[in-house]
Amino acid sequence: MSQDAHIAFEHAYSQTTVGELLAEKESVVFSVTVTTSLAAVIAELDIHKIGNMPVVDLNTGLVGVVSERDVMRAIGEFGETAMARPVKDFMTRNPRTCSREDKIVDVMRIMTESRFRHMPVVDGAAVEGVISIRDIVMHRVKEVEFETLRLKQLMVG
Repeated sequence: MSQDAHIAFEHAYSQTTVGELLAEKESVVFSVTVTTSLAAVIAELDIHKIGNMPVVDLNTGLVGVVSERDVMRAIGEFGETAMARPVKDFMTRNPRTCSREDKIVDVMRIMTESRFRHMPVVDGAAVEGVISIRDIVMHRVKEVEFETLRLKQLMVG
């Protein structure tokens, strides 16, 4: 690949925003409140086939996230008694968030360096979505496939 093509490709990738990625996803955001029991959280994660959910306070908005890792830590520490306790006891408080305007390359770097796989997308206190490393990877695969097709078309003429 020529240097010019490489620069153009990297530039296109680095300009993709979280908002563009969210537009490709299902728009439903599942969340729980701070008083939801850990047992109910586990049921919600299972029903929706997801590994992370925003935790909201009905008055203030996003206050945390609860992940499969948080659930395992709670059960490991408190055993079966954790199931009846509220998720606020186990959630990750004040999670890193992003906005629709953020570049996915920046979000991916933050997630990788901080070792988490999901990031809430917020506008003020409102949760607009959750972006995952999987979402970013799938988007990147589509970009690479499209760019490969474009390069093949350039070569053929």
